Amino acid sequence: MIAYFGVVNAQEEITFSDEELTKYATVMVWAEKQKEVMTETYNGWINNDQTLEAARFVKIKSAGGDSLKLQKFEVTDEELVAFEQIQTSYDSMTSSFKEVYIGKIKGDIGAGLYNSLKKELKSNDEIKTRYQAIYEGLKNESATEEEEESEE
Repeated sequence: MIAYFGVVNAQEEITFSDEELTKYATVMVWAEKQKEVMTETYNGWINNDQTLEAARFVKIKSAGGDSLKLQKFEVTDEELVAFEQIQTSYDSMTSSFKEVYIGKIKGDIGAGLYNSLKKELKSNDEIKTRYQAIYEGLKNESATEEEEESEE
């Protein structure tokens, strides 16, 4: 009977094909690239704002909407308006990203595969190693394509 359970456990071991790992990695490379673009955009908004210096932006953000802290930091109405505009734009951008990201998970990977692979990547070193190799390959491929596009 013990041998039977050993066979059953071996059969339940989860494996993923390279194709499945590639689907997952393709979406993750896309997501990482989008997050970099969003970070650059957000930082650009902060650094290029005429009303609000970056250091003041950070200070206002650290207040977390607490009116007493905002008073303590002597935040002007103009600075607060500029801060809120940047935050609203950022929230809109991240919301759009999340919507597309979820769509890619459902459409390109499949929710079941996404969930099971995400779980396995945390605990299965063999799958994690295979995934990392595929992920790095796709990431390098993407970087090469971007360089070629910028040279044109």
